[in-house]
Amino acid sequence: MSVIYQSEALKASAKKIVEIGDALLILGDSLEIMPTLGKVDAVVTDPPYGINLKPPRKLTESIKGDGSIEAKKLWRNALEAIMPLLSKDTAHLFWTGWSETWTKELLVEYFTVKSCIVWAKNVWGIGYYTRPQHEFAWYCHLGKPPIPDSPDSDLWQVPRVQAPIHSCEKPVMLIDRALRLVGGYSILDPFMGSGTTGVACMNLGRKFIGIEIEEKYFDIACKRIDQAQRQEQLFKPPKMQQESLL
Repeated sequence: MSVIYQSEALKASAKKIVEIGDALLILGDSLEIMPTLGKVDAVVTDPPYGINLKPPRKLTESIKGDGSIEAKKLWRNALEAIMPLLSKDTAHLFWTGWSETWTKELLVEYFTVKSCIVWAKNVWGIGYYTRPQHEFAWYCHLGKPPIPDSPDSDLWQVPRVQAPIHSCEKPVMLIDRALRLVGGYSILDPFMGSGTTGVACMNLGRKFIGIEIEEKYFDIACKRIDQAQRQEQLFKPPKMQQESLL
């Protein structure tokens, strides 16, 4: 892994920048970092839901900025920073909690919300009357993206991570499906967490830009994405050399 600085503005805003293959990983506040970035094809991200998550048995840590008032302000400011980075006719995906209806109300100010993706997990959460087994993601369009050859279902049945590092860690298989849905080559995740979106990007040969504010998770993301990049290089078929016609 090598540390690089892409621009003076980015250098001034970031605490650390690490480049791993086609992944650019940035430690810092995404609200300060995003104005220094160039255009991207898609955003796939999992911001704080605003639910004051307290992980049971304290196996993982609480999420920074997950209070209701904090999260609403964060989402608004993040969307204001995201929009200048997006090209027309692109698709994007934002994870959220079922109870936080304000997230859709906010997103429709910026996008056409085309669908609600439901992630059906293989385990139940905690509850007295009903026990949650799903999470939502808003699938959004800016303009009119190309129509896919085969439409996807809006119910994604994917097992959750058995031993998560991050309290809201998503399975790589789930994010892989999200990336295939949104399309595009360059992917931005301004709330990178432990780096699952970056791992999925490496597996699919996509370019990735990830931003994380907490150094603990940034370091974990760097290790996971470096490992995924090495695996991708290991199994990549060698390029065929074209014989000269002269």
